[in-house]
Amino acid sequence: MAKQDTLESRPDIFRKHQLVILPIKNGEYIIFQDPDSRSYFQFDLDSGTIPIEIHESDPYVDRLETLDLGSISGEFQALDYANIASVLKTYTHEPELFLTIRGRLRSSSFSIALPGRDESIPIQGVQMEIDSGFEGSQGIYLIEAKMGKRQDFHIRQLYFPWKDWSSRSQKPVIPIFFSYSNGLFYLTTFQFGERYGVMEIVDQRCFSVDEDPFLVVEYDTFSAPIPVDPCEPDTAPFPQANDIDKIIDLVISFNDELDTKEAIAEYFEFDERQGDYYANAAIYLGFLERGETRGQFVLTPLGYELKRCKTRRCRNGQLLTQLFKRPTFRYSIELLRESNFDIESISTQSIADLLYRFDARYNPVTRLRRASTVKSWLKWVCMNVRFDE
Repeated sequence: MAKQDTLESRPDIFRKHQLVILPIKNGEYIIFQDPDSRSYFQFDLDSGTIPIEIHESDPYVDRLETLDLGSISGEFQALDYANIASVLKTYTHEPELFLTIRGRLRSSSFSIALPGRDESIPIQGVQMEIDSGFEGSQGIYLIEAKMGKRQDFHIRQLYFPWKDWSSRSQKPVIPIFFSYSNGLFYLTTFQFGERYGVMEIVDQRCFSVDEDPFLVVEYDTFSAPIPVDPCEPDTAPFPQANDIDKIIDLVISFNDELDTKEAIAEYFEFDERQGDYYANAAIYLGFLERGETRGQFVLTPLGYELKRCKTRRCRNGQLLTQLFKRPTFRYSIELLRESNFDIESISTQSIADLLYRFDARYNPVTRLRRASTVKSWLKWVCMNVRFDE
């Protein structure tokens, strides 16, 4: 109940009444209205992509047997790899970083001014969980880590540790939000204001380690050998999940504890409806299938193949192959090619018309909604694949 780390993970009644819950003491909480959702930082997903920088790691990283880039399936593995490969040192401009903080701690006493309120609320001895804290010569870096990109997060996860350590450190304390998705490391540094809920981004970068992040293929050579299905598969609804990288993250992270929509929703911190959407999208692409137990999902042989991929290019190549097999996507990509890969020139209605040719299950309104997902996936193609003619 008290762990509401994203806007979507709040109960319906909290969303309806714009409520937020916040710990103030061990076992005590305050519930307050936050109509502007200042307790959550919402990333601007429509502002364009962060340029991807290729980071060259030290040669010894490739010789490690217990951790490699292709085996990352959780946030701590991703964070540890970013540390070992010196991504964190590059980002922070620190010559040396030392991991000094990790795990659950009790906060000291401090006060915060809630959004839209004049009075301050005392905070004392609440539990904080710091994914990693590093100390360098220039500062202390507190990192909140996630597997998969996030639309938003509860600022308490960074604000409480920042407030706590700022009161007992002579060095600057820098809060960083870290996420790993399909081979890319995203880091965002924040600056907090005097009031709780006031914060801004001061730095934001994305790294690919030792690999060109783009899949480069010759269009006809790649697509010609791939057979096109005569119609859309009926094993799952037509996709409603907009983030393709999250589908890849789901397959990479998939295990016996991540095999239901409830578990998927908890892992990615969204509601169960989204958990179902992403599992069904993976079924649509051929990476998952329904298990023998009701509500259970299992990896297909193709899913195991994707999970074994060691590089981003391998994963993106497999996913692009599956897109070319599905008729709505195959011919939508053809439309995209004819428009010189100008995504804005492709209308949602033209995609909806294509969908109707190959899947008659949906009414016109629903087709338009599904077409918006197709357009999101086409945007992913434009951002991640370079076609040579």
